[in-house]
Amino acid sequence: MINPYLWILCIGHLIVDLGQGILPIITPLLAQSLNLNYFQVGTIALAFTFSSAIIQPVFGVLSDRYSMPWLMPLGLFLSGFGLALTGIVNSYGLLLFVVLLSGIGVAGYHPEGSKLAHYISEDSKAGASMAVFSVGGNIGFGLGPMLAIFVLSFSGLGSIHGVMIPGVAAALVFMFLLPRFKKILADNSPKEKKEKEQHKSSSRTKVGSLIILILYVTVRSWIHSGLVYFIPFYFPAFKGIAKPEYLISTFLIAGAIGTILGGPFADRFGGRNGLLVSMIISLIAVYPFLHLSGNWIHVLAFVVGASLISTFSTTVVFGQRLLPHNIGLASGLLLGFGVGMGSIGVTVLGAIADYAGLPLTMNIISLLPILGIVLAFILPDIRAGQLGAKEAGPGKALQQV
Repeated sequence: MINPYLWILCIGHLIVDLGQGILPIITPLLAQSLNLNYFQVGTIALAFTFSSAIIQPVFGVLSDRYSMPWLMPLGLFLSGFGLALTGIVNSYGLLLFVVLLSGIGVAGYHPEGSKLAHYISEDSKAGASMAVFSVGGNIGFGLGPMLAIFVLSFSGLGSIHGVMIPGVAAALVFMFLLPRFKKILADNSPKEKKEKEQHKSSSRTKVGSLIILILYVTVRSWIHSGLVYFIPFYFPAFKGIAKPEYLISTFLIAGAIGTILGGPFADRFGGRNGLLVSMIISLIAVYPFLHLSGNWIHVLAFVVGASLISTFSTTVVFGQRLLPHNIGLASGLLLGFGVGMGSIGVTVLGAIADYAGLPLTMNIISLLPILGIVLAFILPDIRAGQLGAKEAGPGKALQQV
């Protein structure tokens, strides 16, 4: 049975990630209101990505060193409050500031939320539990544009302050539950310290494995972000599909479903096997998705989305097992930094598209799963109960103590 607090953390994850779907919808209105150029528009997206994703490991380190469950209600509040202020700022500098403020709220919630989700889940069901937590973010990303469109329908940017209502409501709930969350964290601290003394060996190997895992997440983010951003350009121009947004919706919805399925799969067959299967299916499906026609395109969009994002929760659990005494740092690296690298990937892929054409860029994306397969293969097969096990080498299972 799933711990009821996990569902609350999932809903919090949903609400805090609404901003990632809201910002792209309101950006054109902000550009018109403040007379922004394309570079300034891109800087807005970069500011949000930097503050919400890239700096998450910083919050992770602070979370490991100090118990800071109050970051969750604060993050929920700031994530919506910052975006609500976009409707009243009158300068580009202030706009960047409030966007950064919203992103900091997002960054603050994730390490503490995922650490708490880790503590309240059974080790043998860690993948399934983290899948529940992670899918909240996937759904929030998808619901964000709908919330933005609904709020803007009243009076445009003049009613954008309505986006902060879910965050304020959730922050009040989390404040009420804060004493319970503090107790859960306190109860797990002695256990963590004891394990730290018992398992100081193989730390260098685990750090090496963590670097490989982050590279895997980076590759996954490049593929995912590349498809999301370039599908609207590629399919109308080269496949004759006038409304590619339906493909993006299918792709993103499939990702949420894949997250739910991927966690239990990793619990049963191992995280490394989950990562391998994900990239193998992606490799098989991406190329025909980009080159076939007819109804198969929608089917393949679903397959690619489900397979690619099925490892979202798996990689977080994998990182937490590699750094069992730095749960916040592991979560920040894999939820924030690794995923945030996708924005850098889109920039690089965009430069390639400008120089060599979009079809070549899409073909490069279709081949990136090969690199993901290689990275997954050389990772150790860490499973529940093997936290302190002796590593058997790259690509081999850790032996049970």
